[in-house]
Amino acid sequence: MRKYLAAGALIASAVTPLAAISGAGAATTGAATTGAATGPAAGPAGTLYVDNQISGTVTPISIATNTAGKPIKAGSSPTTMQITPNGKTVYVIDSGGPGSTVTPISTATGKPGPPIKVQGPAYASAITPDGKTLYVANASKSGTVTPISTATNKAGPPIKVGSRPQFIAVTPNGKTAYVANLGSGTVTPIPTATNKPGPPIKVGSGPGWITFTPNGQTAYVSNNNAGTVTPISTATSKPGKAIKVGAYPYAITMTADGKTAYVSCDSGPGTVVPIATATNTAGKPIKVGDEPGVSLITPNGKTLYVTNGASASVTPITIATGIPGKAIKVGGAPSAIAVTANGKTVYVASQVPGTVTPISTATNKAGKRIKTGNTPWSIVCAPTVCQSSSTTG
Repeated sequence: MRKYLAAGALIASAVTPLAAISGAGAATTGAATTGAATGPAAGPAGTLYVDNQISGTVTPISIATNTAGKPIKAGSSPTTMQITPNGKTVYVIDSGGPGSTVTPISTATGKPGPPIKVQGPAYASAITPDGKTLYVANASKSGTVTPISTATNKAGPPIKVGSRPQFIAVTPNGKTAYVANLGSGTVTPIPTATNKPGPPIKVGSGPGWITFTPNGQTAYVSNNNAGTVTPISTATSKPGKAIKVGAYPYAITMTADGKTAYVSCDSGPGTVVPIATATNTAGKPIKVGDEPGVSLITPNGKTLYVTNGASASVTPITIATGIPGKAIKVGGAPSAIAVTANGKTVYVASQVPGTVTPISTATNKAGKRIKTGNTPWSIVCAPTVCQSSSTTG
């Protein structure tokens, strides 16, 4: 998204997908966190967790009642979260200043644990499919990634990557973490068994998002400044020919069958560009709202929902036809989106005025907005509860 690059910090996302499906339920997006989930987060029918950057809190929201619980204090400026595949712990990454922290929150009690220090400022994170390791990108001049053991909540030695790491994604098999280095125009592969970085892979200018095919054989990297998407073979770490998609490509969402990747592009009129993964060719752009950001696909694979940052709306797109529906109004500057495991409700977090809007997927009608803290940035939930995607990761 253009505005993040202009501010000098493209803040990108990881995704919390549905359990037991390779990559991300109906859509493999961002840093997929799969694995066997032992139960939903606290709450009778599951809980969404929304971090509020300005408030320095996390708001739990009951899916059963669409009501917000008591805010949980978590750092000074939280802008990204991860949840373990078993739904037991939410990790809240604080981007405030050079000495960022990570706060673990027990979903059973809603209580935060002692903060874990990282190098910071931290804007992106990912968790391995087995839930054992959390990787946090430190978008400083040093260019490092901090691994954190979820068993001990201890940070390991920082891993050297490229300049201004802004996105992390872990392969569906959990063997490699890929780091997009915004300042270097590269992607650094990190074998999770050793945490020793491999040689950087050259992509386009301003890489800011990474998505895998469900089989994990190909990574797709959006290059915000170059207007392209670079496919990378995960077997060889070799990049393929860049795919032209239009100006300012950002988030990429993959269908469950791995046949199509959808790329949000802030190319004047906002568009979503489908890429056929069999040929790595871009299809006809689909018109959406201004500054399209994150997106996700419903569990039945029928509808793609795209947030429009400058239009304060969400555009539903029918996958079978590629035809967009009428934009659904939400709060201003929508930054995160989630869909319940049963596919009945989409939730959209909006920074202005600090709300989450529930949308019925049967009617595409927005329900009553749920008040959160100041400037909500991301949503996470247990894999058995929902799939989510955020402009922070």
